[in-house]
Amino acid sequence: MTAILSELGYQQTKQKLADLQARLTAIEQQPNLSPVHRARTVKSYREMMQQYQREIKLYEAHHAESATTQM
Repeated sequence: MTAILSELGYQQTKQKLADLQARLTAIEQQPNLSPVHRARTVKSYREMMQQYQREIKLYEAHHAESATTQM
């Protein structure tokens, strides 16, 4: 199970996700990579991005739930 992020961790994870998206776009446009290398790199980046997205959603769901129970 993934631990729920702190506020700082949440902000850092959002930034890491944005950075990965930019790097993925750059990698997909590089003509000097072999198709195998490109495919492996893209797969790895997408897996990391999915993990970051899960962590972000978990944080947001936890905080939405906390806000609802405090009312």
